[in-house]
Amino acid sequence: MAQLRIEHSGFTIDLDPGARIVDVCDDHPKADVPFSCRAANCGTCRVRVVEGMDAFPRPAEDEQAVLDLYSDPPTVRLACQLRIERDVPRIVLAVVEP
Repeated sequence: MAQLRIEHSGFTIDLDPGARIVDVCDDHPKADVPFSCRAANCGTCRVRVVEGMDAFPRPAEDEQAVLDLYSDPPTVRLACQLRIERDVPRIVLAVVEP
C-alpha cells in the first residue's frame, strides 16, 4: 500500500497497486488535480512526481508525445495516465501550472 499526497491541496490517501490516479481524483475532488481530455492529449493534468516514481510504469508513446510538446523533464507525468503498478511507501505529486 502506498500513501498518495497531492502537495498543493494537502490531500492524502492510502492506495493499493492497481489504483488509477484519475479515478482517485474523480472520487475525491479535494485532491484538486485538473483534468480535461483524460486521454493523454492535452497536458492539463501534468504533475511532477516528487516522490515514488518507481510506483509507475514508463510513459506510453502517447503520453510521452504530450510531455515532449511541453519539454517536460522525466519527473513530470500526466495524472490521467498514472496507475500504481508497484508498491512503494509514499507517492507525492505536485500539479504543474500551465
